[in-house]
Amino acid sequence: MFSGIVAGAFKVRSCTTTNGIQRLVLELRDLTKNLEIGASVAVNGVCLTAVAVEDALVSFEVIQATLNQTNLRFLSPNDYVNVERSAKLGDEIGGHLLSGHIADVAEVVQARQSAMERSISFIVPEEWRNYFHTKGYIALDGVSLTIASFNHETGVGVVNLIPETLRLTTLQNVQTSTLLNFEVDPTTLAVVDSIERLLESKLAALKTK
Repeated sequence: MFSGIVAGAFKVRSCTTTNGIQRLVLELRDLTKNLEIGASVAVNGVCLTAVAVEDALVSFEVIQATLNQTNLRFLSPNDYVNVERSAKLGDEIGGHLLSGHIADVAEVVQARQSAMERSISFIVPEEWRNYFHTKGYIALDGVSLTIASFNHETGVGVVNLIPETLRLTTLQNVQTSTLLNFEVDPTTLAVVDSIERLLESKLAALKTK
């Protein structure tokens, strides 16, 4: 599990794909302390398994299904990604609980900078819009954020980023047409799915009467 409070933005050292599997090597610097092979690490919000740890370099293997569903397929050497180590029992959860299972990508439609904050507008694919609401949680590229506003008809959501979030993450460089990984808040997902199943069950029962 993760909290959406990323440790920082870290450089991609290399990124190669062989037989449909991407080998991603990141420079994690001091984040490698006590990191063992098999540990889970969130990279742009995607839960990946460390397959090699060599000093400051950590390698991951990303399967084709994950590449197809996330923005990891666009990575190149010298790019930067948001990284978070998995939460430990007893850790403070400063953001919200995340699994690292990305739902899809959202396209940025506008990025505006003011003196005190950066505002990012993004559009959510139609099949995911029931899980979004104003003041709800969202994780974009692994960063836990609160949705400032959401329009269910257009699928456009807005988040506002404080300077500290911009300093620590890759969201400072987001521009129009950027694709961001998003993970739906698991509590919202469970509630909405449960209600929809209940309503479908009741409707089916009414039709049989």
